[in-house]
Amino acid sequence: MRARFTSLKQWEAPGDYSDVDLPDGGFLDLHNDFGLLGVAMLGYPKSTVRLEFGHPARGRFALEFHDVGELVMQQTVTSSDGWHGQPDDEPEGIDSITYYEYGAELPPVFEVQAPSLRLKFRAWEVALRPLAA
Repeated sequence: MRARFTSLKQWEAPGDYSDVDLPDGGFLDLHNDFGLLGVAMLGYPKSTVRLEFGHPARGRFALEFHDVGELVMQQTVTSSDGWHGQPDDEPEGIDSITYYEYGAELPPVFEVQAPSLRLKFRAWEVALRPLAA
């Protein structure tokens, strides 16, 4: 089955995405323009994976995946291993989000690739939420 997309345009499966197309015709470049500020797993009222992104001039938002199951998270380096000297002033964005579907009854699969993090999970909904600065 297809995932439901809220406040962003529907993705086609299978596909790799580093941009979020907005309903008004604009887009958010998650690789070049926005840094990944954090990843959170929330459990109420439904399991949610939240990716928080930010840009100094363009603000902050969350890409949320709702009704999450089968979450696998791999941190590929520790913070100190990834830094050579001081950390960058701006956090890096993600490399891509892969979206694919298996059969009519199973939730779609999402794979998030970032320089120091990999996530893989199933989810029924993807929502874009603005966050306070």
